[in-house]
Amino acid sequence: MIFSNLNELEVLKIAKGIEETGYNFYKSAAEKFKDLDVREMFEHLADEEMEHMVTFQRIYERVKEKSLNVDVNSFDKETTAYLTAISETSVFNVNNVTGGAISLVTTPADVIKMGIQAEKDSILFYETVLKHTKEELTQKTLRRLIKEEIKHLHEFKNLLEEVK
Repeated sequence: MIFSNLNELEVLKIAKGIEETGYNFYKSAAEKFKDLDVREMFEHLADEEMEHMVTFQRIYERVKEKSLNVDVNSFDKETTAYLTAISETSVFNVNNVTGGAISLVTTPADVIKMGIQAEKDSILFYETVLKHTKEELTQKTLRRLIKEEIKHLHEFKNLLEEVK
């Protein structure tokens, strides 16, 4: 996916796509393992990704509606290139490379390690968008999601200790 200059609507679509990839990844992980506790853990993570996906869709609709009257904020070329690189190379990426990765994991710990990296990638993406967005609703939501992703990161570290 190549962008010359991203605007706020495009960034929200990318963010939604990243969350959707995460949802599919955790759903597949839940189906992969027989242990009920492990399945429930991954189902819960999938549900949280779905909540984020719905949140981004809702913000997208509001910003889109607002943009009918006002120009949508565009990001400069450097920021666009940076956000594009993150979105294309993150664990839950817009190219859906993650879909094939689930076949490579053999243990819940493998999934959790991928989840840890995905949380770091998401935080990096969201913090960059936050620095450059002008839309107040997007800023407020990103601050909340960054806190949630940091919380997930801590939870993953604890989960990793439990499943080792």
